[in-house]
Formats: sequence, structure tokens, C-alpha cells
Amino acid sequence: MKLTLKILLLFLVVSCGLVGFSGYLSVHREIDFFEKEMTAHHGRLVTAVEPMLRDAWRVAGRGGMLQLVAGIEGDEQQVRIRWVWLDDTVDDATRPVVPLQSLGGIPVGHLKSIRVREASPAGLYCSYYPFELGDGRLGALEMSESLAHRDQYTRDTVTRTIFLMGALIATASLLVAVVGVRLIGQPLQALTLKTQQVASGNLRTPVIVGGSDELAQLATALNQMCEKLDTSQQAVQRETFQRIEAMEQLRHGDRLKTVGRLASGVAHELGTPLNVVSGRAGLIAGGNLGGQDIITSAKAIQTEATRMTGIVQQLLNFARRSTPKQSLCDLNSVIDVTISLMEPIIKTKNAQVAFTEKLPPGIKVNIDAAQIQQVFSNLLMNALLSKASGVIVQIEAHLYDEDASESSRSLGIRCVRITVTDHGDGITEGDLPHVFEPFFTTRDIGQGTGLGLSIAHGIVAEHGGWMTVHSIRGQGTTFAVVLPLEPQS
Repeated sequence: MKLTLKILLLFLVVSCGLVGFSGYLSVHREIDFFEKEMTAHHGRLVTAVEPMLRDAWRVAGRGGMLQLVAGIEGDEQQVRIRWVWLDDTVDDATRPVVPLQSLGGIPVGHLKSIRVREASPAGLYCSYYPFELGDGRLGALEMSESLAHRDQYTRDTVTRTIFLMGALIATASLLVAVVGVRLIGQPLQALTLKTQQVASGNLRTPVIVGGSDELAQLATALNQMCEKLDTSQQAVQRETFQRIEAMEQLRHGDRLKTVGRLASGVAHELGTPLNVVSGRAGLIAGGNLGGQDIITSAKAIQTEATRMTGIVQQLLNFARRSTPKQSLCDLNSVIDVTISLMEPIIKTKNAQVAFTEKLPPGIKVNIDAAQIQQVFSNLLMNALLSKASGVIVQIEAHLYDEDASESSRSLGIRCVRITVTDHGDGITEGDLPHVFEPFFTTRDIGQGTGLGLSIAHGIVAEHGGWMTVHSIRGQGTTFAVVLPLEPQS
């Protein structure tokens, strides 16, 4: 509707401007026409009167000439004719209507016309024709005509112009009320509503605009675009769902691979408590223990059973596939649990793992604990496998000023940085750029899939963080994980 009003306003401004300019030109054209007609009329009078004036002067002198002029004045109804003197001896009866200084320099025998507004309420149009008579005085025949008729025409023209402008305004208003709103306003409102629906995500409600004009073509094109967008959106959603499902399967597969490695260590870890349970149970069953010894053995069995249950439960929790869910967690506890879970492999590899620097108490990180545990289990597993045996692994966590980072990233929020450093064989300089690529591995065939670090990198990226790696061949490797403290919008 606003566009229709703007079009109407522009139409009215242009139309009224054209009508006004046309009226202005018409008035000036008619004024020029009237003045030319009066000048021509006065010229014809001069042509007819001049011989008679000269004859009257020659026969009867000045008096006869003035008498002739008075007679001619009485015969003319529209034009007043007088004899005037153009020198300083004039009296009131023979003084020209136009001031003498304005008449100076008129050549004898030439007609000059002048408009005079002060001479009457309507104004006069005066023409002067100078004569040289026998006595040496310079006089002129003055012919004056009222401008009332010309002014009346001018007023009529202005009235017609104003009336035409009013008719244009009324017609344009009617067009807006009847045609503009229906042909322009309503289709535009429908198109605006459709764009708002598209912005809100509704791509399936078509916009209906009748006719075959440009607005109808725009509506058709908009509907076709929305259909294609809806089809593309559904395809993207399906592909996204499939990608997420595939990633979850890969992550779960990597988790199960780690569980398989842990299983042998867990089996060895369960051997000692099982021996204790078996021995204590045998003593109780043999009836060789007294009352207090039976209670002591039963408590020992209970303690070892609880220990075994905890080991098995940790393994089950790690292997269980769960829905990703981020919340504020104690990152120190997540790392401690991961180290505890990896303890059987750590012992098997005769390795040493130390969490030497922890985050200050009370610091919470917005993470999915199970996924981040998978990240650190992968990093720990790589560190343990970086050397045949006896590897030393050091873990540090501290608050991180990301503005001072060599990664040139800028999140604008506080972060934590966790490093996992081993003193193993290290990674060659040529392999470093590829360590986070899927299926890239430096191990022998059958010993690794090359997905662990890639999955860990993806999990960290989904948490709004990033990973870096630094390694020197023969000296060791440091993996760094940076995570934001606040939830990412």
C-alpha cells in the first residue's frame, strides 16, 4: 500500500507540474497574442488616420487636427485615441499616459506599444505614433486599450488549470482506492507475507497472485524458488542426519576398539582380586576359620568384589553409546576417570602417567563428558603406544589466554588448555600436517585404523575448540586441546 501511495504521489506531482507548466505557457502565449493583436489594431488605426491628420493640419491647422482627433475618439468604442505632446509644454489634456521619459527616443513614423498598470484598475495597453508637424513641435497619436479582457482570459485559464489539477487528484485517488489497492497493494502484501514466511522457515505455503503481470510472474518465481529450497533443505537434512549417524558410528567403533585394548588389561587387573576372593572363599568353605576370621575374610571378599565391579562398570560406561549432551563439568574429574580407566594398559606398558597440573577448584567447562573422555583416551592411547614400553606421559591443564595463542584464533572468551606430552619416538615432520586426517596412520597394517585422532579433532571442534600438535622425532610429542569455558551460541 505504501508503494501504491508513493506511485500516486509521484504521478500527482508530475501531472500537476505538467498541467501547471502547460497553463503557464498558455497564459503567456495568450498574453503575447492579445498584445500583438492590439498592436496590429493600433497600427491599422494609424495607417487609416495618418493621412487625415496631415490633411486637417494643412487645411485647418492645429485646431482642425485636434477636432479631427476628437471625432475619431468618439467613433472608437474599445480604443481611446488622443493627441498628446512629447515636449515640456504639455498640459493635463495633452499629457501622455506613459511618463515622457519612457517615450524619449521613439523614431518619427514608428509605432511603440507599452503596458501601463498604474493608469487604471485593470491597466492600459498604450501605443504611440510620433508626428512632426509644421510648427516644429513633436506630438504623437496615443491609442490606449484596457487590459481587462486580457486579464479575464488569464483568470479563466488559471481557473481551468486548477480545476484540471483537482480532477487529476480525484481521478488518481479513485484509481488508488479501486485499482491500485487491488492490482498492486494486495499482491505486494501477499508477496511480503510470503517473504516473511520464508524468513521464518516456512517454504511450503505458496503465494497466490492472480493475473499475468510482473507481480504474478514474481509470485510464480518465488513459489518455484521455495519449492527448490524446500527440496534442497530436505536433502541437506537427510545428508546431515546420515553424516551425524555415520560420525556417531565411527566414534562408537573407535570407542569399542579402545575397549578391546582395555579388555586384556582389565582381565589382568581382575586376576589379583579374583585370587583373593577365591582364596578367602576356600578358607571359609573349608571350615578352618573362626568367627572373627570369617568376618574378616567376608569383608575382604566384599572389598575385592566392589573393586572389580568398579573396574567393570568403568569399562561398560566407556563402551556405552549415549546421546551427546553438553553441560558444565569438572574437567579434572573427567581426566582422572580416563586415567583410571586406562590404568590396566598403563601397567601393561610399564608406563607412567601423571596429571601434574590441574585446573583451579570451581572451574567448570561446557562439555559432553563422555565425548571428551573419548578424546583423552585416544590421546593417552597414542601416547602409551608411542614407545614399546616405559613411556612417561605428563598431563597439564590450565586457564588459557587465547589472544596469546600461536594459532591466531580469537574466540573472545576464556578457554582452558590441556596438554598431553609423551617422551616417545615422536612424529616425523612430513607426517605432522596429516595426523588429524581420517584413516591416516603411521602404524603397521592391522594395528590402527587412523580414525582416532580424526574423531577426537571433530569432537573438540563441535565443542567450539581446537587441537594442535607439536612433535620432535626421537624426543616426544605434545597434543594440546583448547576448550571454551562458556557455552557457545
